[in-house]
Amino acid sequence: MNLVKSLLIVALALVSLGVSAQNKTNAYYGMALPMGDTKDYINPASFRGGNIEFEKFVNPSVGVGFLVGWNTFYEAMDRDTYALENGAITSNQYRYLNAIPIQATGKYYFASDDAVIRPFVGLAAGTYYMERRIDNGLFSSSDKGWTWSLAPKAGFLIPFNYRTSLAISLDYSTSFKSSDLPKQNWLGINVGFSWDY
Repeated sequence: MNLVKSLLIVALALVSLGVSAQNKTNAYYGMALPMGDTKDYINPASFRGGNIEFEKFVNPSVGVGFLVGWNTFYEAMDRDTYALENGAITSNQYRYLNAIPIQATGKYYFASDDAVIRPFVGLAAGTYYMERRIDNGLFSSSDKGWTWSLAPKAGFLIPFNYRTSLAISLDYSTSFKSSDLPKQNWLGINVGFSWDY
């Protein structure tokens, strides 16, 4: 929990830097395509996810903030014989991965507020709380814990009016190997809305 407290303090400090610029809230529905190590564990795309980001502009082109969210992956494997810790079982297997990001964010916007399209690039960095679970019949095993994470991102806003925009972004999430969990990574596809206030 010390890691989470440290990240919250850093995120609040970053948000407090903007003394005169606007605030922004970004809310996204998130889809995800497993890549690399995650794809080896669960292959299908995930359509269950979302995140919310609170952002403050330190100047007209740079925003810093704080993001929380949730992604879940699932795969039902065919009936087969699967190894267990003390033997093997013949059953259907169900695999799950839940990931909750808590991250500080920074973005650079390439156009002004009144542009028809406002592209941006950015980076989220912080931690994920992750849980991987495998169910084989009546037997279940899981790994869970905290991991460090990075997620470079790019996207654009399409303003509806001076306060509300359609928001679309791609990010590549990587959580690093820890003592409890292997490395995980996926490509996120996010669609939502952005509000200025």
